[in-house]
Amino acid sequence: MSNKENRSIGDTLSNSAHVVLQTFGVFAVLTFLLILIDFVPVPVTNESTSTSTDVLYATPASGNTTEAVDVPYELTTPVRIVIDDIDVDTTVLSPTSTDVEVLDRALLSGAVLYPGSGLAGESANMLIFGHSSYLPVVRNEAYKAFNELGELHDGDVVTVYSDTHTYEYTVRDVYLANADDAVIYFEADTPTLTLATCNTFGAKQERWVVTASLTDKKQYVQ
Repeated sequence: MSNKENRSIGDTLSNSAHVVLQTFGVFAVLTFLLILIDFVPVPVTNESTSTSTDVLYATPASGNTTEAVDVPYELTTPVRIVIDDIDVDTTVLSPTSTDVEVLDRALLSGAVLYPGSGLAGESANMLIFGHSSYLPVVRNEAYKAFNELGELHDGDVVTVYSDTHTYEYTVRDVYLANADDAVIYFEADTPTLTLATCNTFGAKQERWVVTASLTDKKQYVQ
């Protein structure tokens, strides 16, 4: 084999390795950015405040009740959420810690029920949040859990599943909120659902927020 051919093969291998490394580098950077800008709400009480500028603030309820629901409290934890109008169908995880790292890890597998918010069917505000991304390089479907959330309209139906019941919530409000200004209260007189996600990739300050009211509840037939 001639020196010229050797150089040609060597250049090809070098270029291939460069492309692989460049692709890996882009993927690593995008993954880092997704983790950096992801949406994790944090509790804000009268005794504490937060200086963070990339979260949606939430205020925990002083005490949840189950006045409107005859289902055992421990059986109303959501495990899945379906929104047919925007093709959303994702698992809901329920971490018990509000630590940001814990919530971040949960978001890698689906939407997340914010600890301390209401449960399905409960007379309180149930906050479920998740990622949204339209980048083709992103393969993890959990990063697209709440894509198109801002396309919902009043009257659309959000179905939440627990291990024993199906809960239908009807959308009553959809709005784009500044993360610095938006406040979500967990106390509510009636069963309420709030969904939240980032507006677009890189838009750290804006969040789509959807509120809905419970309109139907069915128990699974055994």
